[in-house]
Amino acid sequence: MSGYRFILQPYRGVGSRHSCPACHKKRCFSRYIDTEKQFTFPDDVGRCDHEQSCGYHLTPKEYFDRNPQHKPQHSDWSAPSARIATPTEPPKPASFIAAETVSQTLHGYDRNNLFLFLKSKFGPDDAERMMREYCVGTSKHWPGACVFWQTDINGRVRTGKVMLYNAESGKRVKEPFNHVSWA
Repeated sequence: MSGYRFILQPYRGVGSRHSCPACHKKRCFSRYIDTEKQFTFPDDVGRCDHEQSCGYHLTPKEYFDRNPQHKPQHSDWSAPSARIATPTEPPKPASFIAAETVSQTLHGYDRNNLFLFLKSKFGPDDAERMMREYCVGTSKHWPGACVFWQTDINGRVRTGKVMLYNAESGKRVKEPFNHVSWA
């Protein structure tokens, strides 16, 4: 549960959607409901699904601002339910892959199926330039696999996605299973 007293009516199929009071389109309007079942809103309090063209959204707060006589008497009507803060562990420091490990994979392209495919389309010089420019290495995980090293904005390598490609078609190998792993 969200912890709020007034929420949009949960989707239970097109029958749970209504006509929008602004654009008059059918089955696109969600009404607000009271989770405590003590208050029923008028039919125009809700949100239209057509955000770009219609954009109609009348919230319970706006409704109560316009109609203060209908506002519930207790003071915490719009506040989320009290949540008990639980102590959290401090975040673990980020781990990185050593630059030496990455550089060891940036060769052996004659055994890399992706390189072999790119070489057949662009020639050996351009294929090797692309592999180095995008920091694509050769992996030993599967014969012919490559590893896409993923770096952060500071140039440190966080992880590598190992994938196997078909050398002739350039498509990923998905049979007999999807050949994807992480370094």
